[in-house]
Amino acid sequence: MKQFTPEQKHEILLEYQPHTPDHSFATLATRHRVAGGRDVVRRWFKQWDGTAASLQRKPGSGRPRVLTTAEVQQHVATTIRDRNRSHQPIHYNEVQQSVTTSTGKRPSLRTIQRYGRDELGGRQKHGKKRTANECNQQYTCTGLLRYMVAIFHMLIQTVVRCMCAVSVDLCDEIAKLRRKLQRIGPSHILVLDETHKREGDVTTRTIVLPHEPSFIETSTTSRYAPRYDMIACCTNKEVLPPMILEPKERGRGIDTNTLLQHIRNLLAQAVGALDRYPLYLLVDKASIHNEEKIMEAFHDWGCQELVQVLKMPTAAAKRMSPLDNSFFNVWRQRVLECGPLTRANIKQRMSDAWNSITAADLRAQYQHCGLIRGQDVYFDCPDPTGHAHNS
Repeated sequence: MKQFTPEQKHEILLEYQPHTPDHSFATLATRHRVAGGRDVVRRWFKQWDGTAASLQRKPGSGRPRVLTTAEVQQHVATTIRDRNRSHQPIHYNEVQQSVTTSTGKRPSLRTIQRYGRDELGGRQKHGKKRTANECNQQYTCTGLLRYMVAIFHMLIQTVVRCMCAVSVDLCDEIAKLRRKLQRIGPSHILVLDETHKREGDVTTRTIVLPHEPSFIETSTTSRYAPRYDMIACCTNKEVLPPMILEPKERGRGIDTNTLLQHIRNLLAQAVGALDRYPLYLLVDKASIHNEEKIMEAFHDWGCQELVQVLKMPTAAAKRMSPLDNSFFNVWRQRVLECGPLTRANIKQRMSDAWNSITAADLRAQYQHCGLIRGQDVYFDCPDPTGHAHNS
C-alpha cells in the first residue's frame, strides 16, 4: 500500500472543490489511487489547516502493537529457535498457542506470521530429513551442485508437463463420467484407492530463522525404509474400515487377491451396513481393480447393494478421485502431526488419522472433484479456450 508524504497529501487537497463531481473526495481518491477511498481523503481534509505540516503523522498514532519488540524476541523467536536447534518442525499456529499461553495475549495468526517474517526473518522451508547422528554433522552444498540440481528439476518438470498434456477427448470422457456420477448422487458413490506411508516419514515443512539449521530429525532417511500400504474406501458421508498391510504382509505390493481379501473380511459387511441402494464403486484403471471379481466378492459376502464398478479414464484420477486428488493429502498431514513415524506407532497413527475424517472433510473433496449435482463438468479444464467445450 502506497504511503503518501504530507506534501503529497497537501497537493491532493489543493485540488479539492466542494460540490463539483470532478474534484470531489471520491474522484481525488480514484485519480491518485488512495487506498481507502474517499473516507481517507475526507479524514485528511478534516486534519488539514492549509499547510503541509498539519498533515504530518503524529507520533503514537495508529493501532498499538500486540507484542512489544522484546516480547517478540522472547516468545516468538525463542520458540522457533528452540525447535530449529532440536531439529523439530514448527508452524505459526503452534507459535501462536505458545505466545497465548506465555503472555495471556491473543495475537492473530496473521500478526504472528508478520512478526516471524518481517521482524525475525523467518522463512517457510522444506527441511531436510536427517537421523539424530546426521543432524550433528555439517552438510554443505556448493553453488555448482545447487545449480545442477535446479536444472535437473526444471528438466523433469518440463518432461512431466509434456507427458501429462490434457487432450480434448480426455476432458470429454471425464465430463461424461461426471454427468453420470452427478445423476447418481454423491451419497451413492463409493471411492476406493490405495496409498502408503514409510517408517521415518515426518512433516518437513517448517519455519527456519536465519543462520539456524533446517534439518528435521527422524528415525530413518532411507528410501528403502519399510513401507506400510493401506486400502481405503469412503463415501461422501463416512469412511469405511481400512486395511493396513505391514511389510511382511504386503510382499511385493497390493495385488488383486489382497484387495479381494479385504472385501471379504471387512469392506463388504461395512458397505452392506450402510443400508443404501444402489451403490456404485469408483476406481482407477490399476490392474488390480478387476470389475468382475470385485462385484463377485461383494455379492458373495452379502452386499447386494453394489450394482456397478466404474473406472475412471486413464490419467483422470487427479481430477476425479476424491481420494487420489487431495483427500489422501489431508490424511497424510494428520498422520504426521505428532512427529516421525516409527515401527511402533505407524499402523496406529495411520488408522487414527483415517478414522478422524469427518463428513465435512469428505463433502469438500467430492465437490473439489466435480461430483456434486449441478457443478460444471468442465470446471477444471486446463485449456478452456483451446478445447472450446461449450461451443
